[in-house]
Amino acid sequence: MKPPPIILGAGLAGLGAAAELPGAVVYEARDHPGGHVWSHRQHGVCFDEGAHICHARSPDWRAQLSGHAGRVVDIPQSRVANWWHGLWLTYPVQNHLRDLPPDLRIRALSDLVSAQVEFRGRAPANYGEWVRFQYGEFLAERFYREYTDKYWRTPMEAMDTDWLSGRLLPAHVSRIVHGAIAPLDEKQSVFSSFLYPEQGGFYAFFKPFTAGLDIRTGARLVALDARARTLRFADGREADFGRLISTIPLPELASVTRDLPDGLLRHARLLRHTRMLVVNVLIARPALSPWHWFYIYDPDIDVARVKVMSNITAAGCPVGTTVLQAEIFRRDDEAIDASGLSRVAVRDLGRLLGFDPDRDVTGVGTIEVSHAYPIPLLGRAGAVAALAQWYADHGVTLAGLYGRWKYMWSDEAYQAGRAAARALTASPR
Repeated sequence: MKPPPIILGAGLAGLGAAAELPGAVVYEARDHPGGHVWSHRQHGVCFDEGAHICHARSPDWRAQLSGHAGRVVDIPQSRVANWWHGLWLTYPVQNHLRDLPPDLRIRALSDLVSAQVEFRGRAPANYGEWVRFQYGEFLAERFYREYTDKYWRTPMEAMDTDWLSGRLLPAHVSRIVHGAIAPLDEKQSVFSSFLYPEQGGFYAFFKPFTAGLDIRTGARLVALDARARTLRFADGREADFGRLISTIPLPELASVTRDLPDGLLRHARLLRHTRMLVVNVLIARPALSPWHWFYIYDPDIDVARVKVMSNITAAGCPVGTTVLQAEIFRRDDEAIDASGLSRVAVRDLGRLLGFDPDRDVTGVGTIEVSHAYPIPLLGRAGAVAALAQWYADHGVTLAGLYGRWKYMWSDEAYQAGRAAARALTASPR
């Protein structure tokens, strides 16, 4: 009797794969499905593992998620800002240079125009060059490098450019000049409109995807024998596989694959990711910020991004309270002191938003996310391709953000799982 299809990981890619493979068994290391879109309830509020929103453009996807969540907040125009060395600047900064003091505005525009002339037609070798070629020296060094150091914890020159589509915008000189002189409506960003559940956090969009699936939680993979086609989990469970889709972090899969060649194991060890500490804060003062979320550039502030939950879903937050979800990033080889970092984060946010951490704060919680985002290092794509080919040759299909080690939106992750399953069923067994 043939074993059922097996899926490793019950995040969005795993759930998408399971939807296409009736009878599949999904093994999940955590004690619940959902992966990175899981929501945590703290102090009566549902917080996410990051600043998640649904900004997908597909009407069908939006309708499906809205049907899952029930009551949904539909934001037609996001309000997003940057905190930069004592100034609130409209996001994205390059399109709103009028928010800068005149001398800095002139320098930013001068450097940008010079870069557009000097580097026209030249292909960037890395992310650092892409930023400099697009925006010029001032914006590259004073904004993009400062934020990259906080968010990615990696030099821009060590990063590839294959992750930029839909996340960062190339320079549109006419818009930039307009925004340096007069107010500019921000309709260009991929985040300009979005959906979010009124209740239940981001996971409310995806919980119905788990219905009817055979999801076995608490199953951390500790050994994969590709030739024997067997799996072993930390709790002693074992399974044979004929068709296997892995959506778990690729370096972790490689580390437990017994027969993976040494050269490919070295490839896997080159793959790096960020970790995240989410600091959730309830403040007994209403409307402390007008933004839906904002970015913090200052190097001396650990927090990189803040989602103002009370501005996104008032129904999911206590009345008269500002609710913040702040993100602090570290590389995978850096320690996270949750207690110390959260204490400093609350103090820094109090200074930015004008509340007293001792008198006004009614609750603080933290969420540690072991895998935030794969770092798009130079050479990553080649390493992943070599690993994916070896696993495919041994009956294992890699899928999803962590399985393919490449950033993708939530809708893309789910569809990637579905596509991997369809390809698997179409191929000769």
